[in-house]
Amino acid sequence: KQVEESPEIESDDVPLADTLIRIARKVFQPPVIGALTGLFIASFPNVRGILVNIWGDTNDGSSSFGKPAPLEWMFDGIHSVGEAAVPINMTILGINLSSTFQKKKPKIESGAGGMGDDSKSKLLSSETMIAVIIGKMVVMPALGIISTWFLQKYYVHFPDEIDATCYLVMMIVFITPTANNVMVMVELSGSSSKEGMARLIGWQYITAPVLLSFVLSAVVSLASGHFDNST
Repeated sequence: KQVEESPEIESDDVPLADTLIRIARKVFQPPVIGALTGLFIASFPNVRGILVNIWGDTNDGSSSFGKPAPLEWMFDGIHSVGEAAVPINMTILGINLSSTFQKKKPKIESGAGGMGDDSKSKLLSSETMIAVIIGKMVVMPALGIISTWFLQKYYVHFPDEIDATCYLVMMIVFITPTANNVMVMVELSGSSSKEGMARLIGWQYITAPVLLSFVLSAVVSLASGHFDNST
């Protein structure tokens, strides 16, 4: 028996390389790859100059060196397609949010069947959603304000002309709800939790007009008053 069970134990061990490959496939989704590629291209002016005319125009209206960027036509096309990202993200969010409510009907009709419990397990409970919303919209802004105050007090010192703006940006990172482009990454990853994520993001957007208004008012007041050394 020990000889027969040993291959099964070894088969459960996943090599480190396979684990890293699985993590990389989940992390490096197309939006992440596109953002990293854009940062890489923008870091090298000569490479960026192939796609965009970064040298400006001459006095007579013609581009510098007498010709535009070689691949500017391709960049213009990609930019036009990219402008549709926001409505596409909202469409995906709405579709997945709608499917969460459509799953409630089979759960009630199935009764003793296992389909209702299986679909319910993929959605977060109301208590969990409330906890996540409080953590994202209340606790995270509080941590952002405290960490910004700590950095301003002991480590970071910006020039007086830009200190209020810099501290405002540092705190704004903590106060916004989950971006809807997360839905695209969840959709592309093939995860079964996309309906639950859509429902969570939807509830954050519902509470945002109230919670975000108070938090944003506090952040702007602190940035322009307490953190502004020029006044």
